[in-house]
Amino acid sequence: MIFSKKAYLVYIVILTILIIFSYFTLDIPIAKFFLADTKTYEPIGDFISIFGESHWYIGSAIIGFVVFKYFKKNNLYANRFLFLLYINIFSGLISLFLKYIFGRMRPWGMRHGGDEFGFLLIHNFEMSVIERMKYHATTLGDAPTTFTSFPSGHTTTVFAFFTFLSIFFPRYIYLWLFGAVILASSRLLANDHFLSDIFAGIMVGTISTLFIYSKMRNKLEQK
Repeated sequence: MIFSKKAYLVYIVILTILIIFSYFTLDIPIAKFFLADTKTYEPIGDFISIFGESHWYIGSAIIGFVVFKYFKKNNLYANRFLFLLYINIFSGLISLFLKYIFGRMRPWGMRHGGDEFGFLLIHNFEMSVIERMKYHATTLGDAPTTFTSFPSGHTTTVFAFFTFLSIFFPRYIYLWLFGAVILASSRLLANDHFLSDIFAGIMVGTISTLFIYSKMRNKLEQK
């Protein structure tokens, strides 16, 4: 499942366009829709989101690797579980890095009629570069959870796993995609992310997984 550089570029461009389009047109109205009835949507979103937490996949990867490396003695499956571990750690670190670089306010800023929206990275242009950097660091230090919306970490994890399943079980790709979309969409219901955060998480999860796969391909395929 190795794509050409052109295919990667087209994929990245499409998702980038979706991120930008969503930011300027869809993020606010979708967020306000779910914020208008948090008692209904948040419990559903929070429950579904549990299955998008990375520790499930990291834990499963470690257990699977140990079992097939030291007990079942199957190097192919051991490497596949190691691959699952790597993609979760790698994509998770990229997602975390981007969260702190962009410093985006979560939809919580629009609760109770609020209008806080956007990225710390592109705010306060009246400040000097040094002042903006200090403000960015201070704001994130005071409220790290509030300003780490972009990209969605849950979506990154979910689509890394979706790509993993699609590589080894391509026959069921539409089933994996359906599940991934449901899990990613739960972040909107939970009022923890905007739609553009979801698109960004999709990009990080899929591209990082395919990158790791390209480096481990010979160890992951049946001979």
